[in-house]
Amino acid sequence: MIRHSDKRIAPWTLALLIAALLILALPASGQAQQHPYLQQLLEKAERKQIHEERAWQVLLHYQQTVTGGYRSRIDDPEFFLARTGSTEPSEELRATLSSFFLLPKGDGTHAACRFPARFHWLAERLSLNSGQLPVFTCSERDTALAAVEGRSAVLVFPVGHINSPASMFGHTLIRIDGTSSSNLISYAANYAATAEDTNGFVYAWKGLFGKYKGYYSLLPYYIKVKEYSDLEHRDMWEYRLKLAPDEVGMMLKHLWELQGIHSDYFFLDENCSYNLLFLLEVARPQLHLSDSTGLFVLPTHTIRIALENGILEEPRYRPSQGTKMGKMLSRLGKDQQKAAFRLANGASAGKDLQLADFTPKERMTILDLAAEYVQIRFARKELEKDAYSRLYLKLLGERSRLGIAPEGMYDIAEPSRPESGHGTMKVAAGGGVRRGKGFVELEAQPAFHTLLDPDNGYLRGAQIKFFDTAVRYYLTKEQLRLEKLHILDILSLAPRDIFFRPLSWKVLTGFERRLLRNGEDRLIYRLNTGGGYAVSSPFGGIWYAFGELDVQAGDGIRARVTAGPGVSVGGIEQLTEWWKVHLHANGFIYKLGDDRTSLELSAAQNFRLTRNNSLSMKYSWEQVHSGSIEDAVILWNYYF
Repeated sequence: MIRHSDKRIAPWTLALLIAALLILALPASGQAQQHPYLQQLLEKAERKQIHEERAWQVLLHYQQTVTGGYRSRIDDPEFFLARTGSTEPSEELRATLSSFFLLPKGDGTHAACRFPARFHWLAERLSLNSGQLPVFTCSERDTALAAVEGRSAVLVFPVGHINSPASMFGHTLIRIDGTSSSNLISYAANYAATAEDTNGFVYAWKGLFGKYKGYYSLLPYYIKVKEYSDLEHRDMWEYRLKLAPDEVGMMLKHLWELQGIHSDYFFLDENCSYNLLFLLEVARPQLHLSDSTGLFVLPTHTIRIALENGILEEPRYRPSQGTKMGKMLSRLGKDQQKAAFRLANGASAGKDLQLADFTPKERMTILDLAAEYVQIRFARKELEKDAYSRLYLKLLGERSRLGIAPEGMYDIAEPSRPESGHGTMKVAAGGGVRRGKGFVELEAQPAFHTLLDPDNGYLRGAQIKFFDTAVRYYLTKEQLRLEKLHILDILSLAPRDIFFRPLSWKVLTGFERRLLRNGEDRLIYRLNTGGGYAVSSPFGGIWYAFGELDVQAGDGIRARVTAGPGVSVGGIEQLTEWWKVHLHANGFIYKLGDDRTSLELSAAQNFRLTRNNSLSMKYSWEQVHSGSIEDAVILWNYYF
């Protein structure tokens, strides 16, 4: 039997015991503060004011505030050792130096293991004698960094993914190469938001207001190539960075510090492109890349800024598997395309398909195309490994009998480079006529790209606009009116073919002036969304058809809010290198909350004058209920 004691510990005795335990639990910290060598280092750092040096600022991602202070772009408190470290560079430096003198609790627990870039820089800057520090080991860190074997680095730009609002205008990452001749076994430094949303409106809303967390990561490069090139059909541009091996090593050390550390992700500025600039600045602190970004940041901004600072070599173009298949498809007619599709889905070249009816070059292309698509089916997990191996080897066997393809048969011309495109902000000025009355119009498009803008450096068929605003001044009435304020406008036209059948989609929300049942123009709120199909035209453009839902609210609408289904069709053609045309028609039937129909036809064209200048013209005819109006406008557009 266990007997319990009836004795009780007095409260004051318990308090003394707790105090004693707390004192015993703090010997390492106390030792750090009292270590004479630490005091020498702290005094030396204070005397030299090294917390104000550029290298320390970029290591902590500090940006100067309008009041003259500092604020780190890192939002995770785990990244800082001082309580006020995110805003006080001197306090964070003192806390970092002090942490080096704390006794480690085991392998990998010393502060130098957790913050190798800080330790490396402070050790060099202060001529730190490591013999004065506690003995420590960093096995995990040393093994991980040795596996990367960083000797050089490459800035990589995967072009936009047409069906993803998160990546419609591209992405940037940094490839870190070792001594191997194959860069597929290199590693990639990446920054991305942890976003599961696929709805364009939800993603844009959360992304605008920093509702996602962004993380740095380091992973094998072949995984990103597979993701971008094979699965998402995104071409890639690779710009080698003019960095020395020791600079690449510093970048790697800093990436280790950032593992598991988050920051708030903002779609327009603090995004993948902006945060990668800090890695380049850590590698070479003399660079001031993050200070040169402006209000909005796109992946192409990263490239232009790096080019302007002279740290990029000429790029290498890597076409995606989808682009390669597109080249093969362009060489085949409908019957040959169907034959390749059937082969890729298991048909036999001998029994099921009479390939002998085609020319040798056509048979070569058919089998090459089928083999490419089988690889994609396997990557998408549509085929088990054994089924994939049997089908792929069978196609390769058939193909080998035809010999080597003629040189240049599948050559892909290098498209316009990402940095060659127009600026991502636009202002426009011009005039026109509506209802027979003249007006002057001013427009401002703070961010990105429209379907009618020149496509050089941009993804064909992609449109994202934020806060697109137009104001008109009617000359005869001497009246100034807000014509539109589109908060968000996304349109994704993804052409379909026999192998790839993506959906196209759109979402628009904001205010615009519309013709209503009573014949008046009223400023209303509008939410328009829809989806449909797009195909490549015989002339190289895109034709599309959508089913849509239109919601309108405001004065002049009978129930102040209405909704109606509708359809829209259109076509975009690049008639010459400098001349683009967009034809569009839509019709809606409103019954809920109102009783009216609308039909609109429009023709717009854009003439590219220079990289950042164009001239656009648009004519539209609209009929609502029994009334109709015409509108014509011509604008000079300046991009910056």
